[in-house]
Amino acid sequence: MPLWYRACLTRRRTVIDILRLLRLMRPWAGWILLGVFVSVLTLLANVTLMAMSGWFIASMALAGLAGVSMNYFTPAAVIRAMAITRTVGRYVERLVTHEATLRLVAHLRRWFYDRLEPLAPSGLQSERSGDLFSRIGADISVLENFYLRTLVPSLVALITLPLFVLFNARYSPVLAFGMACLYGMSGLILPLALRYFGKTASQQLVLQQAHIRTDLVEGLQGMREMLVYGRDCDFRHALQEQSQDLSNSQKHLANLQAASQSTITLAANCAIFLVLLTIVPQIEAGLLSGPSLPMLGLFVLASFEAILPLPLAVQSLIAAQMAARRLFAIADKPPLVVETSDALEQLASPSCPKLQLDAVTLRYPEQEKPAFSNLSLTLLAGKSVAIVGPSGSGKSSMINALTGFWPIEKGQILLDGVPHNQMTGEPLRAYFAVAPQHPHIFNSTVRGNLLLANESASDEDLYRVCAHVELSDLIASMPKGLDTFVGEAGETLSGGQIKRLALARALVSPAPILILDEPGEGLDPRMERRILENIVMGEKGRSIILITHRKAGLNLVQAVHTLSAE
Repeated sequence: MPLWYRACLTRRRTVIDILRLLRLMRPWAGWILLGVFVSVLTLLANVTLMAMSGWFIASMALAGLAGVSMNYFTPAAVIRAMAITRTVGRYVERLVTHEATLRLVAHLRRWFYDRLEPLAPSGLQSERSGDLFSRIGADISVLENFYLRTLVPSLVALITLPLFVLFNARYSPVLAFGMACLYGMSGLILPLALRYFGKTASQQLVLQQAHIRTDLVEGLQGMREMLVYGRDCDFRHALQEQSQDLSNSQKHLANLQAASQSTITLAANCAIFLVLLTIVPQIEAGLLSGPSLPMLGLFVLASFEAILPLPLAVQSLIAAQMAARRLFAIADKPPLVVETSDALEQLASPSCPKLQLDAVTLRYPEQEKPAFSNLSLTLLAGKSVAIVGPSGSGKSSMINALTGFWPIEKGQILLDGVPHNQMTGEPLRAYFAVAPQHPHIFNSTVRGNLLLANESASDEDLYRVCAHVELSDLIASMPKGLDTFVGEAGETLSGGQIKRLALARALVSPAPILILDEPGEGLDPRMERRILENIVMGEKGRSIILITHRKAGLNLVQAVHTLSAE
Protein backbone atom coordinates (compact mmCIF):
# COMPACT_ATOMS: atom_id res chain seq x y z
CA MET A 1 0.00 0.00 0.00
CA PRO A 2 1.53 3.37 -1.02
CA LEU A 3 2.48 5.71 1.79
CA TRP A 4 0.28 8.53 0.49
CA TYR A 5 -2.74 6.24 0.33
CA ARG A 6 -2.15 5.04 3.88
CA ALA A 7 -1.91 8.66 5.02
CA CYS A 8 -5.22 9.44 3.32
CA LEU A 9 -6.89 6.51 5.06
CA THR A 10 -5.50 7.69 8.42
CA ARG A 11 -6.83 11.21 7.88
CA ARG A 12 -10.20 9.86 6.79
CA ARG A 13 -10.40 7.69 9.89
CA THR A 14 -9.44 10.68 12.04
CA VAL A 15 -12.23 12.77 10.56
CA ILE A 16 -14.73 9.94 11.05
CA ASP A 17 -13.71 9.54 14.71
CA ILE A 18 -14.04 13.28 15.36
CA LEU A 19 -17.43 13.48 13.65
CA ARG A 20 -18.63 10.49 15.64
CA LEU A 21 -17.52 12.11 18.88
CA LEU A 22 -19.33 15.28 17.92
CA ARG A 23 -22.51 13.31 17.21
CA LEU A 24 -22.28 11.75 20.67
CA MET A 25 -22.08 15.26 22.10
CA ARG A 26 -25.15 16.48 20.23
CA PRO A 27 -27.56 16.13 23.21
CA TRP A 28 -25.44 18.67 25.09
CA ALA A 29 -24.87 21.07 22.19
CA GLY A 30 -26.46 23.92 24.15
CA TRP A 31 -24.03 23.56 27.04
CA ILE A 32 -21.10 23.19 24.63
CA LEU A 33 -21.96 26.35 22.68
CA LEU A 34 -22.60 28.25 25.91
CA GLY A 35 -19.15 27.26 27.15
CA VAL A 36 -17.55 28.45 23.91
CA PHE A 37 -19.48 31.75 24.04
CA VAL A 38 -18.43 32.46 27.63
CA SER A 39 -14.81 31.57 26.82
CA VAL A 40 -14.79 33.96 23.85
CA LEU A 41 -16.37 36.71 25.92
CA THR A 42 -13.82 36.23 28.72
CA LEU A 43 -10.88 36.31 26.31
CA LEU A 44 -12.14 39.46 24.58
CA ALA A 45 -12.67 41.13 27.96
CA ASN A 46 -9.10 40.29 29.01
CA VAL A 47 -7.57 41.57 25.76
CA THR A 48 -9.68 44.73 25.90
CA LEU A 49 -8.70 45.28 29.54
CA MET A 50 -4.99 45.02 28.73
CA ALA A 51 -5.21 47.28 25.67
CA MET A 52 -7.39 49.89 27.36
CA SER A 53 -5.15 49.92 30.45
CA GLY A 54 -2.08 50.60 28.30
CA TRP A 55 -3.82 53.42 26.45
CA PHE A 56 -5.25 54.95 29.64
CA ILE A 57 -1.98 54.97 31.60
CA ALA A 58 -0.07 56.47 28.68
CA SER A 59 -2.79 59.07 28.03
CA MET A 60 -2.88 60.12 31.67
CA ALA A 61 0.93 60.44 31.72
CA LEU A 62 0.99 62.58 28.58
CA ALA A 63 -1.87 64.74 29.87
CA GLY A 64 0.02 65.32 33.08
CA LEU A 65 3.20 66.28 31.22
CA ALA A 66 1.28 68.63 28.95
CA GLY A 67 -0.71 70.07 31.83
CA VAL A 68 -4.04 69.48 30.13
CA SER A 69 -7.18 67.77 31.41
CA MET A 70 -8.87 64.72 29.91
CA ASN A 71 -12.02 62.67 30.44
CA TYR A 72 -10.81 59.75 32.50
CA PHE A 73 -14.26 58.65 33.70
CA THR A 74 -15.23 56.82 30.52
CA PRO A 75 -12.00 54.79 30.05
CA ALA A 76 -11.89 54.07 33.80
CA ALA A 77 -15.46 52.75 33.63
CA VAL A 78 -14.58 50.60 30.62
CA ILE A 79 -11.55 49.20 32.44
CA ARG A 80 -13.65 48.37 35.51
CA ALA A 81 -16.33 46.78 33.32
CA MET A 82 -13.74 44.63 31.52
CA ALA A 83 -12.11 43.63 34.80
CA ILE A 84 -15.46 42.58 36.25
CA THR A 85 -16.40 40.80 33.01
CA ARG A 86 -13.09 38.92 32.98
CA THR A 87 -13.39 37.85 36.64
CA VAL A 88 -17.02 36.79 36.39
CA GLY A 89 -16.36 35.27 32.98
CA ARG A 90 -13.56 33.07 34.32
CA TYR A 91 -15.87 31.72 37.01
CA VAL A 92 -18.82 31.19 34.65
CA GLU A 93 -16.50 29.64 32.06
CA ARG A 94 -15.24 27.06 34.56
CA LEU A 95 -18.76 26.45 35.80
CA VAL A 96 -20.30 25.96 32.36
CA THR A 97 -17.47 24.00 30.73
CA HIS A 98 -17.06 21.63 33.66
CA GLU A 99 -20.82 21.12 33.94
CA ALA A 100 -20.89 20.30 30.23
CA THR A 101 -17.93 17.94 30.69
CA LEU A 102 -19.54 16.06 33.57
CA ARG A 103 -22.76 15.69 31.59
CA LEU A 104 -20.82 14.44 28.56
CA VAL A 105 -18.85 11.90 30.60
CA ALA A 106 -22.03 10.59 32.25
CA HIS A 107 -23.68 10.34 28.82
CA LEU A 108 -20.66 8.53 27.33
CA ARG A 109 -20.50 6.03 30.18
CA ARG A 110 -24.19 5.21 29.76
CA TRP A 111 -23.82 5.02 25.96
CA PHE A 112 -20.85 2.65 26.25
CA TYR A 113 -22.54 0.46 28.85
CA ASP A 114 -25.69 0.20 26.73
CA ARG A 115 -23.54 -1.25 23.95
CA LEU A 116 -21.44 -3.37 26.27
CA GLU A 117 -24.33 -5.13 28.00
CA PRO A 118 -25.68 -7.02 24.93
CA LEU A 119 -22.17 -8.33 24.25
CA ALA A 120 -21.75 -9.99 27.65
CA PRO A 121 -20.54 -12.62 27.98
CA SER A 122 -20.28 -14.12 24.49
CA GLY A 123 -19.07 -11.02 22.65
CA LEU A 124 -16.53 -10.19 25.37
CA GLN A 125 -15.02 -13.64 25.73
CA SER A 126 -11.69 -12.54 24.21
CA GLU A 127 -11.47 -9.32 26.25
CA ARG A 128 -9.58 -8.98 29.52
CA SER A 129 -11.69 -7.81 32.44
CA GLY A 130 -9.09 -5.23 33.47
CA ASP A 131 -9.02 -3.80 29.96
CA LEU A 132 -12.81 -3.42 29.92
CA PHE A 133 -12.59 -1.68 33.28
CA SER A 134 -9.96 0.65 31.80
CA ARG A 135 -12.10 1.48 28.78
CA ILE A 136 -15.29 2.21 30.66
CA GLY A 137 -13.40 4.23 33.25
CA ALA A 138 -10.18 5.87 32.12
CA ASP A 139 -10.72 5.97 28.33
CA ILE A 140 -14.03 7.78 28.74
CA SER A 141 -12.33 10.18 31.17
CA VAL A 142 -9.76 10.91 28.45
CA LEU A 143 -12.59 11.95 26.14
CA GLU A 144 -13.54 14.78 28.49
CA ASN A 145 -10.33 16.48 27.32
CA PHE A 146 -11.71 16.51 23.79
CA TYR A 147 -14.22 19.13 24.88
CA LEU A 148 -12.26 20.98 27.57
CA ARG A 149 -8.81 21.02 25.99
CA THR A 150 -9.46 20.57 22.28
CA LEU A 151 -12.89 21.69 21.11
CA VAL A 152 -13.30 24.84 23.23
CA PRO A 153 -9.76 26.27 22.73
CA SER A 154 -9.86 25.54 18.99
CA LEU A 155 -13.23 27.23 18.47
CA VAL A 156 -12.21 30.18 20.65
CA ALA A 157 -9.03 30.70 18.59
CA LEU A 158 -10.96 30.29 15.33
CA ILE A 159 -13.41 33.02 16.37
CA THR A 160 -11.11 35.53 18.05
CA LEU A 161 -7.91 35.50 15.97
CA PRO A 162 -9.60 36.90 12.82
CA LEU A 163 -11.13 39.64 15.00
CA PHE A 164 -7.68 40.50 16.34
CA VAL A 165 -6.27 40.73 12.82
CA LEU A 166 -9.11 43.06 11.76
CA PHE A 167 -8.47 45.27 14.79
CA ASN A 168 -4.77 45.54 13.91
CA ALA A 169 -5.70 46.38 10.32
CA ARG A 170 -7.38 49.57 11.55
CA TYR A 171 -3.97 50.89 12.55
CA SER A 172 -1.62 49.28 10.03
CA PRO A 173 -2.15 46.78 7.20
CA VAL A 174 1.48 45.73 7.59
CA LEU A 175 0.92 45.04 11.27
CA ALA A 176 -2.23 43.06 10.48
CA PHE A 177 -0.40 40.97 7.89
CA GLY A 178 2.53 40.33 10.22
CA MET A 179 0.22 39.35 13.07
CA ALA A 180 -1.70 37.02 10.76
CA CYS A 181 1.59 35.32 9.91
CA LEU A 182 2.58 35.02 13.59
CA TYR A 183 -0.88 33.72 14.49
CA GLY A 184 -0.67 31.21 11.65
CA MET A 185 2.79 29.97 12.59
CA SER A 186 2.16 29.69 16.34
CA GLY A 187 -1.51 28.70 16.15
CA LEU A 188 -1.47 26.35 13.15
CA ILE A 189 2.00 25.34 11.98
CA LEU A 190 3.36 24.81 15.49
CA PRO A 191 0.46 22.54 16.61
CA LEU A 192 0.77 20.56 13.37
CA ALA A 193 4.49 20.11 13.98
CA LEU A 194 3.74 19.10 17.55
CA ARG A 195 1.23 16.56 16.26
CA TYR A 196 3.84 15.14 13.87
CA PHE A 197 6.57 14.76 16.50
CA GLY A 198 4.27 13.76 19.37
CA LYS A 199 1.65 11.56 17.70
CA THR A 200 3.39 8.27 18.43
CA ALA A 201 4.13 9.20 22.05
CA SER A 202 0.54 10.39 22.64
CA GLN A 203 -0.89 7.17 21.23
CA GLN A 204 1.55 5.06 23.20
CA LEU A 205 0.68 6.99 26.35
CA VAL A 206 -2.99 5.97 26.13
CA LEU A 207 -2.10 2.33 25.46
CA GLN A 208 0.56 2.23 28.18
CA GLN A 209 -1.82 3.67 30.75
CA ALA A 210 -4.48 1.15 29.69
CA HIS A 211 -2.03 -1.76 29.97
CA ILE A 212 -0.88 -0.69 33.43
CA ARG A 213 -4.46 -0.33 34.66
CA THR A 214 -5.37 -3.71 33.19
CA ASP A 215 -2.39 -5.48 34.76
CA LEU A 216 -2.96 -3.76 38.11
CA VAL A 217 -6.62 -4.79 38.26
CA GLU A 218 -5.91 -8.39 37.31
CA GLY A 219 -2.78 -8.49 39.46
CA LEU A 220 -4.63 -7.35 42.55
CA GLN A 221 -7.36 -9.90 41.88
CA GLY A 222 -4.78 -12.68 41.60
CA MET A 223 -2.37 -11.44 44.26
CA ARG A 224 -3.04 -14.32 46.63
CA GLU A 225 -2.15 -16.87 43.98
CA MET A 226 0.99 -14.95 42.98
CA LEU A 227 2.12 -14.82 46.61
CA VAL A 228 1.50 -18.56 47.01
CA TYR A 229 3.58 -19.42 43.92
CA GLY A 230 6.22 -16.72 44.48
CA ARG A 231 5.49 -14.76 41.31
CA ASP A 232 4.86 -11.40 42.96
CA CYS A 233 8.42 -10.23 42.16
CA ASP A 234 7.89 -10.92 38.46
CA PHE A 235 4.68 -8.94 38.60
CA ARG A 236 6.42 -6.03 40.33
CA HIS A 237 9.27 -5.98 37.81
CA ALA A 238 6.83 -6.02 34.90
CA LEU A 239 4.98 -3.04 36.40
CA GLN A 240 8.28 -1.19 36.89
CA GLU A 241 9.17 -1.67 33.22
CA GLN A 242 5.75 -0.47 32.14
CA SER A 243 6.03 2.54 34.46
CA GLN A 244 9.40 3.42 32.94
CA ASP A 245 7.98 3.26 29.40
CA LEU A 246 5.07 5.44 30.52
CA SER A 247 7.48 7.91 32.13
CA ASN A 248 9.50 8.13 28.90
CA SER A 249 6.40 8.92 26.86
CA GLN A 250 5.28 11.56 29.36
CA LYS A 251 8.78 13.10 29.38
CA HIS A 252 8.83 13.28 25.58
CA LEU A 253 5.43 14.99 25.47
CA ALA A 254 6.42 17.34 28.29
CA ASN A 255 9.52 18.39 26.36
CA LEU A 256 7.43 19.06 23.26
CA GLN A 257 4.94 21.04 25.31
CA ALA A 258 7.71 23.11 26.89
CA ALA A 259 9.24 23.79 23.47
CA SER A 260 5.85 24.85 22.08
CA GLN A 261 5.20 27.24 24.96
CA SER A 262 8.65 28.75 24.51
CA THR A 263 7.97 29.18 20.79
CA ILE A 264 4.66 30.92 21.48
CA THR A 265 6.40 33.24 23.96
CA LEU A 266 8.99 34.05 21.31
CA ALA A 267 6.21 34.75 18.78
CA ALA A 268 4.54 37.09 21.29
CA ASN A 269 7.81 39.00 21.74
CA CYS A 270 8.21 39.18 17.97
CA ALA A 271 4.69 40.63 17.84
CA ILE A 272 5.69 43.43 20.21
CA PHE A 273 8.77 44.10 18.09
CA LEU A 274 6.53 44.19 15.01
CA VAL A 275 4.32 46.77 16.74
CA LEU A 276 7.36 48.94 17.36
CA LEU A 277 8.48 48.67 13.75
CA THR A 278 5.09 49.58 12.29
CA ILE A 279 3.57 51.99 14.83
CA VAL A 280 6.52 54.15 15.92
CA PRO A 281 7.01 55.61 12.41
CA GLN A 282 3.30 56.48 12.24
CA ILE A 283 3.48 58.21 15.64
CA GLU A 284 6.52 60.19 14.52
CA ALA A 285 4.64 61.19 11.37
CA GLY A 286 1.67 62.30 13.48
CA LEU A 287 -0.66 59.70 11.98
CA LEU A 288 -1.30 58.04 15.35
CA SER A 289 -1.28 59.32 18.91
CA GLY A 290 1.41 58.26 21.39
CA PRO A 291 -0.85 56.11 23.60
CA SER A 292 -1.57 53.89 20.58
CA LEU A 293 1.84 52.28 20.99
CA PRO A 294 1.38 50.76 24.50
CA MET A 295 -2.24 49.96 23.65
CA LEU A 296 -1.30 47.89 20.60
CA GLY A 297 1.72 46.37 22.35
CA LEU A 298 -0.37 45.07 25.21
CA PHE A 299 -3.15 44.11 22.80
CA VAL A 300 -0.98 41.81 20.68
CA LEU A 301 0.70 40.41 23.78
CA ALA A 302 -2.66 39.55 25.40
CA SER A 303 -4.04 38.17 22.12
CA PHE A 304 -1.64 35.21 22.31
CA GLU A 305 -3.75 33.89 25.18
CA ALA A 306 -5.96 32.40 22.45
CA ILE A 307 -2.97 30.44 21.10
CA LEU A 308 -1.40 29.18 24.33
CA PRO A 309 -3.84 26.20 24.76
CA LEU A 310 -3.53 25.00 21.14
CA PRO A 311 -0.39 22.81 21.48
CA LEU A 312 -1.98 20.99 24.42
CA ALA A 313 -5.21 20.78 22.40
CA VAL A 314 -3.34 18.80 19.73
CA GLN A 315 -1.96 16.33 22.28
CA SER A 316 -5.40 15.99 23.85
CA LEU A 317 -6.95 15.39 20.43
CA ILE A 318 -4.54 12.54 19.68
CA ALA A 319 -5.20 10.94 23.07
CA ALA A 320 -8.96 11.40 22.65
CA GLN A 321 -8.87 9.78 19.20
CA MET A 322 -6.97 6.80 20.58
CA ALA A 323 -9.38 6.43 23.50
CA ALA A 324 -12.37 6.81 21.17
CA ARG A 325 -11.07 4.08 18.87
CA ARG A 326 -10.66 1.74 21.81
CA LEU A 327 -14.25 2.42 22.85
CA PHE A 328 -15.63 2.17 19.31
CA ALA A 329 -13.78 -1.14 18.79
CA ILE A 330 -15.92 -2.66 21.57
CA ALA A 331 -19.12 -0.70 20.93
CA ASP A 332 -19.19 -1.66 17.24
CA LYS A 333 -18.99 -5.40 17.92
CA PRO A 334 -22.19 -7.16 16.84
CA PRO A 335 -23.76 -9.27 19.60
CA LEU A 336 -23.63 -13.00 18.96
CA VAL A 337 -27.14 -13.38 20.35
CA VAL A 338 -29.54 -11.18 18.40
CA GLU A 339 -33.00 -10.75 19.88
CA THR A 340 -35.80 -10.90 17.35
CA SER A 341 -38.12 -7.95 16.90
CA ASP A 342 -41.14 -10.08 17.77
CA ALA A 343 -39.63 -11.27 21.08
CA LEU A 344 -42.15 -12.21 23.71
CA GLU A 345 -42.14 -10.22 26.93
CA GLN A 346 -42.61 -12.41 30.00
CA LEU A 347 -43.51 -11.60 33.59
CA ALA A 348 -40.74 -10.41 35.93
CA SER A 349 -41.51 -13.34 38.28
CA PRO A 350 -42.58 -16.15 35.94
CA SER A 351 -44.17 -19.36 37.14
CA CYS A 352 -42.20 -22.60 37.11
CA PRO A 353 -42.23 -23.89 33.51
CA LYS A 354 -41.65 -27.21 31.83
CA LEU A 355 -38.15 -27.11 30.33
CA GLN A 356 -37.30 -29.08 27.19
CA LEU A 357 -34.04 -29.33 25.24
CA ASP A 358 -34.63 -30.82 21.81
CA ALA A 359 -31.44 -32.00 20.04
CA VAL A 360 -29.54 -28.88 21.07
CA THR A 361 -26.02 -28.24 19.76
CA LEU A 362 -23.77 -25.39 20.92
CA ARG A 363 -20.47 -24.51 19.27
CA TYR A 364 -18.14 -21.72 20.39
CA PRO A 365 -16.55 -19.48 17.76
CA GLU A 366 -13.34 -20.79 16.16
CA GLN A 367 -13.87 -24.20 17.75
CA GLU A 368 -14.01 -27.24 15.53
CA LYS A 369 -15.82 -29.48 18.00
CA PRO A 370 -19.11 -28.40 19.59
CA ALA A 371 -19.29 -27.85 23.34
CA PHE A 372 -22.12 -30.40 23.26
CA SER A 373 -24.32 -31.77 20.51
CA ASN A 374 -27.77 -33.29 20.12
CA LEU A 375 -28.59 -32.78 23.79
CA SER A 376 -32.18 -33.67 24.63
CA LEU A 377 -33.80 -33.74 28.03
CA THR A 378 -37.04 -32.75 29.75
CA LEU A 379 -37.37 -31.18 33.17
CA LEU A 380 -40.91 -31.01 34.52
CA ALA A 381 -41.98 -28.11 36.72
CA GLY A 382 -40.75 -28.50 40.28
CA LYS A 383 -38.57 -31.52 39.49
CA SER A 384 -34.79 -31.95 39.65
CA VAL A 385 -32.15 -33.40 37.36
CA ALA A 386 -28.41 -33.90 37.61
CA ILE A 387 -26.11 -33.35 34.61
CA VAL A 388 -22.93 -35.36 35.05
CA GLY A 389 -19.92 -36.01 32.89
CA PRO A 390 -16.15 -35.49 32.66
CA SER A 391 -14.51 -32.08 32.20
CA GLY A 392 -14.97 -30.79 28.67
CA SER A 393 -18.26 -32.58 28.10
CA GLY A 394 -20.20 -29.31 27.96
CA LYS A 395 -21.90 -29.33 31.35
CA SER A 396 -21.22 -25.67 32.13
CA SER A 397 -21.90 -24.67 28.53
CA MET A 398 -25.51 -25.71 29.12
CA ILE A 399 -25.87 -22.59 31.30
CA ASN A 400 -24.81 -20.33 28.42
CA ALA A 401 -27.36 -22.01 26.16
CA LEU A 402 -30.24 -21.96 28.66
CA THR A 403 -29.76 -18.32 29.67
CA GLY A 404 -29.36 -17.16 26.07
CA PHE A 405 -25.80 -15.91 26.48
CA TRP A 406 -24.59 -18.01 23.54
CA PRO A 407 -26.60 -18.84 20.40
CA ILE A 408 -27.31 -22.50 19.84
CA GLU A 409 -26.29 -23.95 16.50
CA LYS A 410 -29.05 -26.54 16.16
CA GLY A 411 -32.18 -27.67 17.95
CA GLN A 412 -34.36 -25.62 20.25
CA ILE A 413 -34.99 -24.92 23.92
CA LEU A 414 -38.63 -24.68 25.04
CA LEU A 415 -40.16 -23.15 28.15
CA ASP A 416 -43.74 -24.37 28.44
CA GLY A 417 -43.61 -24.99 24.70
CA VAL A 418 -42.33 -21.46 23.83
CA PRO A 419 -38.91 -21.33 22.06
CA HIS A 420 -36.56 -19.44 24.36
CA ASN A 421 -35.13 -17.43 21.44
CA GLN A 422 -38.51 -15.72 21.16
CA MET A 423 -38.02 -14.12 24.56
CA THR A 424 -36.00 -11.00 25.27
CA GLY A 425 -32.84 -11.30 27.36
CA GLU A 426 -33.91 -10.16 30.82
CA PRO A 427 -37.33 -11.87 30.92
CA LEU A 428 -35.69 -15.06 29.67
CA ARG A 429 -33.03 -14.94 32.37
CA ALA A 430 -35.70 -14.24 34.99
CA TYR A 431 -36.51 -17.95 34.71
CA PHE A 432 -33.04 -18.99 35.91
CA ALA A 433 -31.05 -18.48 39.10
CA VAL A 434 -27.45 -19.60 38.56
CA ALA A 435 -24.79 -20.44 41.12
CA PRO A 436 -21.75 -20.51 38.78
CA GLN A 437 -18.68 -22.65 39.19
CA HIS A 438 -16.45 -19.57 39.48
CA PRO A 439 -18.62 -16.91 41.15
CA HIS A 440 -17.75 -13.23 41.44
CA ILE A 441 -18.18 -11.57 44.81
CA PHE A 442 -18.46 -7.79 44.69
CA ASN A 443 -16.65 -5.36 46.96
CA SER A 444 -19.69 -4.85 49.12
CA THR A 445 -21.36 -6.27 52.19
CA VAL A 446 -22.79 -9.76 52.55
CA ARG A 447 -26.23 -8.17 52.31
CA GLY A 448 -25.28 -6.20 49.19
CA ASN A 449 -24.04 -9.32 47.42
CA LEU A 450 -27.21 -11.24 48.27
CA LEU A 451 -29.62 -8.45 47.33
CA LEU A 452 -28.17 -8.37 43.80
CA ALA A 453 -30.33 -11.41 43.10
CA ASN A 454 -33.48 -10.01 44.76
CA GLU A 455 -33.44 -6.42 45.98
CA SER A 456 -36.80 -6.84 47.70
CA ALA A 457 -35.67 -9.78 49.87
CA SER A 458 -36.21 -9.32 53.59
CA ASP A 459 -33.69 -10.06 56.34
CA GLU A 460 -35.69 -13.18 57.11
CA ASP A 461 -35.20 -14.39 53.53
CA LEU A 462 -31.47 -13.67 53.72
CA TYR A 463 -31.00 -15.52 57.00
CA ARG A 464 -33.03 -18.44 55.63
CA VAL A 465 -30.87 -18.97 52.53
CA CYS A 466 -27.70 -18.46 54.59
CA ALA A 467 -28.86 -21.22 56.91
CA HIS A 468 -29.42 -23.51 53.89
CA VAL A 469 -25.79 -23.11 52.84
CA GLU A 470 -24.47 -23.19 56.42
CA LEU A 471 -23.28 -19.58 56.56
CA SER A 472 -25.24 -18.70 59.70
CA ASP A 473 -22.33 -19.24 62.10
CA LEU A 474 -19.97 -17.23 59.90
CA ILE A 475 -22.40 -14.30 59.69
CA ALA A 476 -22.99 -14.42 63.44
CA SER A 477 -19.23 -14.16 64.02
CA MET A 478 -18.83 -11.16 61.71
CA PRO A 479 -18.58 -7.75 63.42
CA LYS A 480 -21.57 -6.30 61.57
CA GLY A 481 -23.36 -9.46 60.51
CA LEU A 482 -24.97 -9.11 57.10
CA ASP A 483 -23.58 -5.58 56.83
CA THR A 484 -19.95 -6.71 57.00
CA PHE A 485 -17.86 -5.85 53.95
CA VAL A 486 -16.23 -8.84 52.27
CA GLY A 487 -13.61 -6.95 50.23
CA GLU A 488 -12.63 -7.01 46.57
CA ALA A 489 -13.66 -10.36 45.03
CA GLY A 490 -14.47 -11.57 48.56
CA GLU A 491 -10.84 -11.36 49.70
CA THR A 492 -11.82 -11.71 53.38
CA LEU A 493 -13.57 -15.03 52.67
CA SER A 494 -12.17 -18.48 51.99
CA GLY A 495 -12.86 -20.31 48.74
CA GLY A 496 -15.55 -22.43 50.35
CA GLN A 497 -17.22 -19.41 51.92
CA ILE A 498 -17.27 -17.65 48.56
CA LYS A 499 -18.89 -20.72 46.99
CA ARG A 500 -21.57 -20.84 49.71
CA LEU A 501 -22.27 -17.11 49.46
CA ALA A 502 -22.82 -17.56 45.70
CA LEU A 503 -25.20 -20.45 46.42
CA ALA A 504 -27.11 -18.28 48.88
CA ARG A 505 -27.34 -15.51 46.28
CA ALA A 506 -28.88 -17.94 43.79
CA LEU A 507 -31.31 -19.23 46.40
CA VAL A 508 -32.60 -15.78 47.31
CA SER A 509 -33.52 -15.14 43.67
CA PRO A 510 -37.22 -15.63 42.87
CA ALA A 511 -36.37 -17.43 39.60
CA PRO A 512 -38.26 -20.76 39.28
CA ILE A 513 -35.33 -22.79 37.85
CA LEU A 514 -32.24 -23.16 40.02
CA ILE A 515 -28.96 -24.11 38.32
CA LEU A 516 -26.11 -25.27 40.57
CA ASP A 517 -22.79 -25.55 38.72
CA GLU A 518 -20.35 -27.69 40.71
CA PRO A 519 -21.82 -26.56 44.07
CA GLY A 520 -19.50 -28.81 46.09
CA GLU A 521 -16.24 -27.43 44.74
CA GLY A 522 -14.13 -26.22 47.66
CA LEU A 523 -16.36 -27.95 50.23
CA ASP A 524 -15.77 -31.15 52.14
CA PRO A 525 -18.08 -34.03 51.11
CA ARG A 526 -20.14 -33.96 54.33
CA MET A 527 -20.86 -30.25 54.09
CA GLU A 528 -21.62 -30.59 50.38
CA ARG A 529 -24.20 -33.28 51.04
CA ARG A 530 -25.83 -31.35 53.91
CA ILE A 531 -26.11 -28.21 51.76
CA LEU A 532 -27.61 -30.12 48.83
CA GLU A 533 -30.12 -31.76 51.15
CA ASN A 534 -31.07 -28.36 52.55
CA ILE A 535 -31.55 -26.94 49.07
CA VAL A 536 -33.58 -29.85 47.72
CA MET A 537 -35.80 -30.01 50.80
CA GLY A 538 -36.09 -26.25 51.28
CA GLU A 539 -36.74 -25.22 47.66
CA LYS A 540 -39.93 -27.12 46.99
CA GLY A 541 -41.77 -25.91 43.92
CA ARG A 542 -38.59 -24.90 42.09
CA SER A 543 -36.92 -26.92 39.37
CA ILE A 544 -33.29 -27.78 40.11
CA ILE A 545 -30.50 -28.55 37.63
CA LEU A 546 -27.43 -29.95 39.40
CA ILE A 547 -24.29 -29.84 37.25
CA THR A 548 -21.52 -31.94 38.79
CA HIS A 549 -18.83 -34.52 38.24
CA ARG A 550 -19.13 -35.78 41.85
CA LYS A 551 -21.46 -38.38 43.29
CA ALA A 552 -22.71 -36.31 46.22
CA GLY A 553 -26.38 -35.41 45.88
CA LEU A 554 -27.17 -37.65 42.90
CA ASN A 555 -29.56 -39.71 45.02
CA LEU A 556 -31.49 -36.52 45.85
CA VAL A 557 -32.62 -35.77 42.29
CA GLN A 558 -35.31 -37.46 40.22
CA ALA A 559 -33.16 -38.05 37.12
CA VAL A 560 -29.51 -38.17 36.10
CA HIS A 561 -28.38 -37.22 32.60
CA THR A 562 -24.84 -38.11 31.51
CA LEU A 563 -22.84 -36.08 29.00
CA SER A 564 -19.86 -37.62 27.27
CA ALA A 565 -16.82 -35.73 25.96
CA GLU A 566 -16.60 -35.97 22.19
